[in-house]
Amino acid sequence: MIFSYEKEKLPEIYNRDGKKCYLDPIRKRLILITPEEIVRQKWISFLKDKLSVPEQLISVEDHLSHYGVNSRRRADIIIKGNDDSGNQYPLCIVECKAPDVPLTESTQNQVFDYCDEIGADYAIMSNGYTTDCYKYNEKSNQYIRLSEIPTYRDILGGKYIEYDWGEYPQRMPFEELKRRVVAGEIDEFISDMTIPEIALPAYNLLECFLDYRVKMPTGDYGMFKLIQDYGVRILSYGNHSGGVFSGPYRSFLIDVDGSTEIVSLAITTCYKSTSQDYIRTALCIAIDNEESSHHALQLVLDENLEVNDEICDFYHHGRIAIGNIGSGKISELRTFVEKYCPEMIDGKKFYLGTLTNDKLWRLDDPEVGHVIANLISYALIRDKYRKYKKSLK
Repeated sequence: MIFSYEKEKLPEIYNRDGKKCYLDPIRKRLILITPEEIVRQKWISFLKDKLSVPEQLISVEDHLSHYGVNSRRRADIIIKGNDDSGNQYPLCIVECKAPDVPLTESTQNQVFDYCDEIGADYAIMSNGYTTDCYKYNEKSNQYIRLSEIPTYRDILGGKYIEYDWGEYPQRMPFEELKRRVVAGEIDEFISDMTIPEIALPAYNLLECFLDYRVKMPTGDYGMFKLIQDYGVRILSYGNHSGGVFSGPYRSFLIDVDGSTEIVSLAITTCYKSTSQDYIRTALCIAIDNEESSHHALQLVLDENLEVNDEICDFYHHGRIAIGNIGSGKISELRTFVEKYCPEMIDGKKFYLGTLTNDKLWRLDDPEVGHVIANLISYALIRDKYRKYKKSLK
């Protein structure tokens, strides 16, 4: 197989804060376009479309430390394989350079060194127009240059399998959801200290986020336009208070004032810094940007969800942390909310919507979509306020 730089496809281009970005299909992020990134994205297309490598077995900008190596270095692209138990192993490293960067002996030594450290047998280096492919020969203890790039099946070499990922299981019925909450058989992302009246809607919302088969309709949601329901991503985010939250997030590609952003929602556990023994359940909303990713809102359901029989009202008290600046003023945040979404003002609190918890919630349900849109809008407003406060420093 031959890599053709001119013929390989590129992802769609989006604008973020006046900068052109690709929506990377592997990292699931908006990535600033550079000459090297163009080569990298063309290689991702080639691996998927020509070599038939499953997306789940491609990693990009992957830390070698993920493979037990004591190093901060990262490989551009790693192709992996599965054994019959589903365990993943690195098979090939692709090192990408910009088209005007020649492939030197130093480049070769770099990728060979990476392969040696993580145990990958295949090494590829490419600047788009020039591509070299090697395979490690155990007898000679050398990397032997190949005349063409092997297919994924050839790379597997009978040692690993083409893993069957299977189907995502159907959601449990609503009555089973209720039974599990009553029995205390709840998900790890919901605190067992959260009372059942709050745990049930939290569990329903968690299952709603994880059901990637049901999409939130695209369109205009007032403060933003939904370009694409991007499905479930496993992510790790920090908040402005220094906490870190990892797990499955439901992500949405949105347009805000002509700039493309990725906003992600998750249900997870959290605790107060002053009382780490008290574990609560939170609805977290995270925003990706070019420099970093952060939680724009951590809505603790134990405090901000009011349940009356089946009626669930989502509120927020308005408290807000602004990095090194400290806490913002709720009164100042209120002026921003009044400007963009005045209907959210409800006395001293911010009203984010109501759901009736008598059935499984789905993202294509207008009632659910309205609450999700409010949550995203409120998170965006909070970030606008943070940006304003930081501009005053």
